[in-house]
Amino acid sequence: MYNDYKFSYANINKTAFNQELSKRGAYYANVVMWTTLFSLPIFLLVDYLFCRDSWIDFSLIRLVGWGISYLIYTYSNKQNWGYLKTIGWFVGVNIVIHSIICGIVPTGGAVLAYFLILAIAMLIINTTIFWPPIYSIYTCIISYAVIFLIYSLKQRVDKYSIMIDHGGGVYFLISSFSCLLAYTRYSILCRDTERSVMIDDANSKLVDRNEKIKDQHFQIEETNRKLKVVNESSQENITVLMHDYKTFTDTVKTSLDSLKSTSYNLMPSQLDIINSISSQNDKLIYLAQKLSGVVTATGSHDATIHFNKEYFDLNPEVEKAVLDIAESAMLKGMSLQLNISPAANNVYQDKLFTDQVLNKLMNNVIRHSQASSIITVRAEHKDGKAVVEAISHGAAIGMDKLNEMVNRLKVISITDENALNDLGLAATKKLVETMNGTFTFSSEDKTGNYFKIEFPSTQ
Repeated sequence: MYNDYKFSYANINKTAFNQELSKRGAYYANVVMWTTLFSLPIFLLVDYLFCRDSWIDFSLIRLVGWGISYLIYTYSNKQNWGYLKTIGWFVGVNIVIHSIICGIVPTGGAVLAYFLILAIAMLIINTTIFWPPIYSIYTCIISYAVIFLIYSLKQRVDKYSIMIDHGGGVYFLISSFSCLLAYTRYSILCRDTERSVMIDDANSKLVDRNEKIKDQHFQIEETNRKLKVVNESSQENITVLMHDYKTFTDTVKTSLDSLKSTSYNLMPSQLDIINSISSQNDKLIYLAQKLSGVVTATGSHDATIHFNKEYFDLNPEVEKAVLDIAESAMLKGMSLQLNISPAANNVYQDKLFTDQVLNKLMNNVIRHSQASSIITVRAEHKDGKAVVEAISHGAAIGMDKLNEMVNRLKVISITDENALNDLGLAATKKLVETMNGTFTFSSEDKTGNYFKIEFPSTQ
């Protein structure tokens, strides 16, 4: 049986993929660096237990290496180094320190212990750090070069055989094998990252599609409402027209009847004309009766928004808007928290446009929030206003970016289809302001992204 477990990611967003790789690499690099820095007391204890004659010298070497490692970490943060450059120098310094100590350990039983410790350290590094496997190979080559260089300076003839017999062979084998593990881990995590990016991209498209569906539904409802108004107006106009027309035909009929009553004074040709006109008038009366029940709808080119305001409770509409985005939030691993006041939150607004505003706000909160964020939605009556708040507890968009997104609509008409479909938060803000409400927002690292809609309350 043939199983092909290769998946094609030809259309993956390369920018998002590289950013996700960088985030993962930086996270694992920080884990390794801080673990190494905090492990200094353990290595000092190892030196004291296994090599008491030289443990002070070893401790000085380790302290120097620790200081250099810490300087690399702090300097790289100030200079905004990439994580590969930082972890490369950091690991390189520590591997060189460990290799030097393994090379200068006096011949004896302690050599095996130090080689085993170095082998374990190399194994842990290559199974923890997320970097291209070539870096693992470079690290091993540097370590081997330092060890062989130190042993080459020794005067014993059997120095290399002693190194192999006392743990060097085990170290070379384990460190080489760890390079294969690093390659396997890097390939698996790259594939997992690709899948995550594809899933996030699919979720974003799902949110966009959901918003477009809501926009289309809104436009259909608004069009139906306008057609209903046109229909009622047309019906009234046609009723008046048909009434006037019927009056006219009745007048013509009366005149014809009067002429027929004096037909003895008319010539045969004149009588034929009168009969023909009477027949045609009867047909017109019949058509008028039929057409009086027909309404012809016409399109409206009026771009002004005509709100049909009514009294209603805003809280159920907020709950419905949150439920509509629940599936999209679940796919992105987000948690939804809905806090609705039990008291009525009455407003005097156009219900159709209010639903559109809430749906647009919720969809854009989901779209511009990172995966695994916590979304909190509140609805309450406060300070004489109906308040709806949406808070995304996660990575902040930033006020500069948020201002650009929200204030993108400056001159464009709110009835423009592209504005409603493509401008998200900007369309939400303009709709709210058109409905005599207020839309406020903020974005801070501590609080996340915050959006608030306020409508005048009827309470």
